[in-house]
Amino acid sequence: MRIPAPHWPSVAGRARADAGPLLLAAVVVMAITLLAAATPPLLAETADTAVRDALRAGGGDLRVHSRMETDEGPNAGRVRHPRLAESVDDFRARVTDELGPGLRAALRPPVATVVSPTLKITDGSVLRTFQLAYVARDGGPEVTWIAGGPPRPTASATATMAYGAPPWPVQVGLSEADAAALQLRPGARLPLADDQGNDKDVRISGVFRPRDSADPAWRLLPALLGPVTGADGTGTTRFAGLLSRDSLPDARLAFGPDELRRTVSFTPDPARLTWDLVPSVAAKVVALKAASGSSAARDGSPQWETGLDGVLRNVSSQVGAAFSQASVLLVTLLAVAVLVLLLAADLLVRRRAPALAAARQRGMSLPVIGGELLLESAVMALLAAAAGLGLARAVTPGVSWEWIAPVVVTAVAAGPAFGTLTAARATRDRRVPANRSARRWLRDTVRLRRAALEAGVLAAASGAVVALYQRGSGGGVLPAGAPALCALAGGLLLARALPLGTRLLLRRLLRSSRPLAVFGAARAAATSARVLPLLVLVTSAALTSYALTFAAAIGQGSEDGPLAAGLVRLAWVSAVTLPVLGLLGLALGAAAGAPERWRTLTRLRTLGLRPVEARRVAAGELLPPVLVAAVGGPLLGVALAHLTFGSLALHLLTGTDPDPAPPWWGLGLVAVVFLAGVAVVAPVESALRRRRRLGEVLRAGDG
Repeated sequence: MRIPAPHWPSVAGRARADAGPLLLAAVVVMAITLLAAATPPLLAETADTAVRDALRAGGGDLRVHSRMETDEGPNAGRVRHPRLAESVDDFRARVTDELGPGLRAALRPPVATVVSPTLKITDGSVLRTFQLAYVARDGGPEVTWIAGGPPRPTASATATMAYGAPPWPVQVGLSEADAAALQLRPGARLPLADDQGNDKDVRISGVFRPRDSADPAWRLLPALLGPVTGADGTGTTRFAGLLSRDSLPDARLAFGPDELRRTVSFTPDPARLTWDLVPSVAAKVVALKAASGSSAARDGSPQWETGLDGVLRNVSSQVGAAFSQASVLLVTLLAVAVLVLLLAADLLVRRRAPALAAARQRGMSLPVIGGELLLESAVMALLAAAAGLGLARAVTPGVSWEWIAPVVVTAVAAGPAFGTLTAARATRDRRVPANRSARRWLRDTVRLRRAALEAGVLAAASGAVVALYQRGSGGGVLPAGAPALCALAGGLLLARALPLGTRLLLRRLLRSSRPLAVFGAARAAATSARVLPLLVLVTSAALTSYALTFAAAIGQGSEDGPLAAGLVRLAWVSAVTLPVLGLLGLALGAAAGAPERWRTLTRLRTLGLRPVEARRVAAGELLPPVLVAAVGGPLLGVALAHLTFGSLALHLLTGTDPDPAPPWWGLGLVAVVFLAGVAVVAPVESALRRRRRLGEVLRAGDG
């Protein structure tokens, strides 16, 4: 079967003749594609920042403890273990391997510590305490000895200590600050005792200065660098002495067999741990804690403890809520953009209806007509989407494809679908029935189809709200679309009420003496049945109000966090973009009805209607749907905020349950902007139509 080729001159001619609406649709596609493609990467970058901030706030260190191997000798004593520091290094390497490559890559190099119980300085001041501490990591931490030297062994390598023997001597080094505060010099003995009053024989080998006081290893034991107040209670001051690899075996004998415990600490590296790694890292941490040995075990099995899983769980909840709330705002933008594109396609088809009917009557098949229109719309939509993606890539670290499909598909398919239907109706052999009941049946069929469509939208909106209440906004596209679907449903209800209101107004004005008001009301009543223009206006006004209320609610809480600040920016972008789309909808709807409107007004001009009065009548025709949107839209948006905010988990970002109090000044500004649009559209239309002669307009068949 031979595929019919498009008639290229017809394709090019239609594109040139309707360059304005096509360009407008392309701008909408490009702008929404830019927002939809750029928002998820920017939010992911903000999520990375939130993860880093949470880690820097602390509480995420990963620590593993273990008892040391027994040091009991063969003759009921304890044996000095000269390779104790190497045993600590082996333990550090072993637990590092247990982390796995994913978790290990997100952590800084481990630091091994061996810390003694807290001792009391028995020089008359009971509020001063002391600890002996060994610190080791790969390559450090390094110190410079400014007096004396590093701690040395106090006995032979394999010396034995009997139980009940005098305190075992051990050497430690003091920092400059500790030595100055204690007024001690190398060779001095520290008067120390444990909680049971047992004296300890601790001597100062030297005074050191850290080569890098910002080394992460010192953060674990700050008392090694200087006195720390309040570490052991109010009014206390803690000091610490540094053990060396040589003096660590002596420290083991200076305390009970189980009083020194080795610990390896891992600190998360904020520069390496990104949002993408959070799920795998959290799962590994939970697995390590689940496999952790008991603290009462005496076999040296490691006991893992950390608050990292809690930190990651909290930040995951916040990021998940932020992504869900952002999806709600993105769906509002997409919904209004799709409506505007449908309205633009409707305008194109109205302008092209005579040409499409003529082409069909000349014998052009519907597949050829649809193919030509599809080719035109596809080129326009794909080029516009490519431009939007290019701009998004220029301002963001990446682009997202998941949110651009609705806009692109609508831009590609709406025009060809509407055009093909118009061409098909132009030549279908269906006459208006002469029978009154048959005509009534046709009207009822049209009403039932519309009622079925409206019922489907209402059902979808109800289902979306139920899904939002049950699963939250993170449960998929349906709950995220609850505000947009409810705004759409509200617009359909107002579209039902508008014809009733305009007809009631017309009946009242017919008894008045104001002919201009009568003309305007008559035109408004005649055009009030058009649903799509009103739907665009009401939905955009309602969702603008919703975005403003959302921004105000987030701003009530802690806006210092990057996630909250990012959502506020997205809400403000939505609050600016949505009314612009609404004004575009107003212009497109006015342009679609302009030929018939100005043909009627031009005929009235032959009866004495002045140009100024014609503009007033045109404004009177356009005003009712805009007035409904300006008043009903913001109120609908406030109602949607009260309906949905409780299920959006805003408290995870604000710290409290925010009150959905709308910024009434913003809502009033939205109403003023929409009403001002009527004041601009009517004079612009008048200026564009002024050049047309009366004879051209009054000629039979002229649109």
